[in-house]
Amino acid sequence: MTPLDLLVKQHAAPVMKAAGFKKSGRAFRLTAGNGDQAILGLARHYIDPDAAVFEVGYRIVPAPYWEWIDRHSAIGKARAPIAFGPAVLAGNAIPPPHAAHAPDSVTSFRERWALREDNGLSCGEALATVLRDEAIPQIVHLLDRSNLLQECRHPVLPVVRLVPLTRVEILLRVDDASHEEIETLLANVQLTSPQDDFITWTRQRLTARNSTAD
Repeated sequence: MTPLDLLVKQHAAPVMKAAGFKKSGRAFRLTAGNGDQAILGLARHYIDPDAAVFEVGYRIVPAPYWEWIDRHSAIGKARAPIAFGPAVLAGNAIPPPHAAHAPDSVTSFRERWALREDNGLSCGEALATVLRDEAIPQIVHLLDRSNLLQECRHPVLPVVRLVPLTRVEILLRVDDASHEEIETLLANVQLTSPQDDFITWTRQRLTARNSTAD
């Protein structure tokens, strides 16, 4: 077992599992009752021979968004969202200075943790604290679609919106907003290419929803 995997096992896993997350390797998944998911993962960066440098990032993946992303998968072959993969919103667990690889950086490098031979315990304890006190509460907050929509409208670093706002609003409301409201939003969608079938897909989903309701 690598030092990073040991750190995950001893310090991250107990905190994440206590909050209801399911572990898979260096990733943890929390699924809401409506199928929306949050995935937190640790990614190693091989940039320092004297330290295991890693990033702790999370992604918020609403169920309708993932159905859109995974729409071309064969029936019965649906994929699951992954850590550091496509998502509506992304965030990072920022290390305290003593556990950071570049504590004085004002760039994204400030998000990187550094596990060294002489700081294993302090780094692990810092990670557990940041997860318990900051990352997990934020993730749980964002798994509520109304909260997620507000955050997408006004994201504050280290949280970043990854999808155009109009599409986010459609995806978060397509299950309960009226047909007229969704059509109004669709009028403002900017298609990225002739192959972009987002509008068609949304209307098909609305039709399916209405058929189920009937």
